[in-house]
Amino acid sequence: MKTDRPRRTGQGLKLTLAALLTALALQPAAAAVAVVSNLEQGGETPFVIGSPLATQFTVGPLPSDGPADHNIWALDKITGRFDGVTGNPSGFEARILNDDSGSPGPLDSPLATLTGPDPRGSQDYDFMPPAGTTISLEPETSYWLAYTSAGLPSDSAYYRMRTTQRLTEDAGALSGWSIGNDVWRINNAGVWETFRVGRTSFPMKFGVEATPVPEPSEYALFIALGLGAFALWHRRRQQEQRAAA
Repeated sequence: MKTDRPRRTGQGLKLTLAALLTALALQPAAAAVAVVSNLEQGGETPFVIGSPLATQFTVGPLPSDGPADHNIWALDKITGRFDGVTGNPSGFEARILNDDSGSPGPLDSPLATLTGPDPRGSQDYDFMPPAGTTISLEPETSYWLAYTSAGLPSDSAYYRMRTTQRLTEDAGALSGWSIGNDVWRINNAGVWETFRVGRTSFPMKFGVEATPVPEPSEYALFIALGLGAFALWHRRRQQEQRAAA
C-alpha cells in the first residue's frame, strides 16, 4: 500500500518553518539602548561605603517605535565607579531596590541582586542581571541602586566609591531618564536617611544601560500571529489549486 507520509512530513516541516519566519518578521525592530550616566561629570569625590548606600535613578518613557502597551525596559547593566578599598572588605553586592514614596525600598527585598566583581581597584565595574534572567524596569518609574557588604560597617575595612559634585547627567541621555541628587544610607536604627557631609549630598557615580523589549507574553502573540497568517495563506493556496484543477 502506498503512503503519502513522507510528503505530509515534508509539508509539515515547511509549514513550521514558514510560520516561524512569519512570526519573526512580525516582531518589532529592536530599539536603541538607553543610557543615563554621570560617569563623565567632573568634581569627583571619594566616598566611603561604611554602611549600605543608595542613589535613585528614574527610567524614561518607552520609545515611540514599539507597542508601548506591551514593551518594558530590560536592564542590561549598571556601571559603577570605585576608588579602591581599605583593609579587606568582603561580600560586596549591588542591588536594585523599588522606590518607597521617594526613599529606597527595603534592602532585604530587592527587585534584583546583580552579579559582578568585588571592587578592589580604582576603576569602573559592571554589574549585570544573573545569567538567564531579565530584570524588568517599568517606564517613567524610579528605582534605587544600592551598594552593601556582608562585612560592613567596619572601622578597618571598607569600600570607597566616587561621587560627583555636578548634579547633571551626561549629554545624550534620553528624555525622562535621570539620576537622583542624593546619597542615602541606613542609619543605626536601620532606617534609610539622606547622608549629608557638610550639608551636601552628592550622587554616586554610575551609569544605567537598558533595552526596550517585548514582555515575555508578547512572544507567544507573535508566534500565534505568524501561525494564523500562514494558515490563512495556505488555505487560499489550496482553494486556488482546486479551482485550477
